[in-house]
Amino acid sequence: MTEKDFRKLVTDLEFTKEDKEEVALFINNLETSLKENIKELKIKKINKAGNLAATTIYHGSKTLELMVVFEKPLINSFPLMNQAAINAVWNFLVFNYNLDKVNLISINNQTNSINYTYNNYNINLSIRFLDELNYQTSFFIKEDELRNAFVNLAGSEFNLFKNTVQILTYYRDLNNLDQISDYVIELLLYYGLSENFTKHTYEAYLKEFVHAVDDFTKGIKIDQDDETYRNLKVERVNLPKQPYMIIDIANPYINLTNKIGEAYLSELKKFKKIILKILEAK
Repeated sequence: MTEKDFRKLVTDLEFTKEDKEEVALFINNLETSLKENIKELKIKKINKAGNLAATTIYHGSKTLELMVVFEKPLINSFPLMNQAAINAVWNFLVFNYNLDKVNLISINNQTNSINYTYNNYNINLSIRFLDELNYQTSFFIKEDELRNAFVNLAGSEFNLFKNTVQILTYYRDLNNLDQISDYVIELLLYYGLSENFTKHTYEAYLKEFVHAVDDFTKGIKIDQDDETYRNLKVERVNLPKQPYMIIDIANPYINLTNKIGEAYLSELKKFKKIILKILEAK
């Protein structure tokens, strides 16, 4: 594809005013229903998360990333209250939206979220508390804010960054590569651009994404530079070497690919081939 083709695609993928209104109505209805039906735990609000918060969602995307924020409960134990919150939200979703099939709802322990399908949307609803609770070692609201800050930082440094993320997530979804998260795409892209930036074109950005995937599959640790850590006010952590590593800059104690299998690697390699084919197409 030519640069002109990429610019046209980005225009087509722009999140429209109608998209924003539809999502805002969906969030408002969900928040109202949750507050009306869950009384034992006080819900503060529903926040935008992930691609919505970072404004990298594209027109036509059916994945909504949201966050239900609970006020600090009376029992100051994260494991107990987190389980109570998950149970309460799960029960509400199953019974109020008639999610009578197992494949319509599931729990993602890695992101502490409930994933469900409703009204043609695939919704990732993260569970968070307004304040830190005892025994809590992850899933802070601050982490979510740092992930968004990272994407905004990347967008300010590389002006085609967010649009390139839209291109990448569009082609990922088009090819049903559902194991590769938006956040991993963002970390890989920024790593590639920071390592070997050449010029501000979509072709150059996509080539650096491919370069980052190559590094990852070779066992090279995907982490960000010291300046990025300083800008986000995050302290770098040296984790023990593992076969594959993508460090979560919002919580550097976490290797996002700690337990990947051959299926994940296969998807990533397939994704690389798809991007290369797009780059080579005339």
